[in-house]
Amino acid sequence: MKGTPTIFNILFIVSLTSLPTIFSIQCYSGSQLQMIECPSMSCIKQTLGLDTVRYCDGTGVSSICTTYQIFDSCSNIPNLGYICCCGSNLCNDSAKLGYNLLSMALLLLFAYIII
Repeated sequence: MKGTPTIFNILFIVSLTSLPTIFSIQCYSGSQLQMIECPSMSCIKQTLGLDTVRYCDGTGVSSICTTYQIFDSCSNIPNLGYICCCGSNLCNDSAKLGYNLLSMALLLLFAYIII
């Protein structure tokens, strides 16, 4: 039993050191699509005209996804363009998020009907 507190102490320290990776995600950012660690829990892909940019969402009151209530979906926002917000690692790549969600919903519906 003497070794038990030591194991719990080690597990506690390891869990504390992994908190930044648990409470953050990686997003694509910049024109070269660099992978960056984000302090927020959302990535954004924003298209206005012919330009598309990818970046981390802000936090608190500067969060576009929270302000416009866009969660794992896309929406056309006046003066901002077509905004896609997503909450998993590297989710703001070149694929269209809306189509992925529609495909997943149809697949689940099909599976429900079959089973």
